[in-house]
Order: sequence, then structure tokens, then C-alpha cells
Amino acid sequence: MARCPDCGGEVKYKAPFMVCLDCGLSFRRGELDRVKTEVRAEQKKVIGESTEETEKKERDRKRAYHDWYLKKEEK
Repeated sequence: MARCPDCGGEVKYKAPFMVCLDCGLSFRRGELDRVKTEVRAEQKKVIGESTEETEKKERDRKRAYHDWYLKKEEK
């Protein structure tokens, strides 16, 4: 579920916009993705995490999900 970049409220899709149910902010899907990318980059700078560390964490997270998904299918 998407969260509002301004207030953190729940966001719903109401064509052609994403609308925050709390503050009423509306934006297109591409704008939401751009803002999320910018916020993540700022958080990484604050934490002091390098690009390599970030990429490794992302690969590990995807690998863990993949392993979990394959175990789920075996049952």
C-alpha cells in the first residue's frame, strides 16, 4: 500500500491520480515513484550507507523472498 510523501497517510488510486485520504494531496503514479526515490536517497545519505551496501541489502532481501516463495510452492 502506498503512503503519502507529505503526511504519511494512506493513498488510493482514483484515475488518473493517486489521492491521499488524510491530507487530500493528489499526484500521478510517476510523481510518487520519483519522490520515493528522492526520499530513499536522502535517507541513505543521512545513514551514511554506501551504494554497494545498499545494493547488497536489496539483493539479500530479494533472495530471501525468492527462497520463501519457492518453499511455499513446494507444499
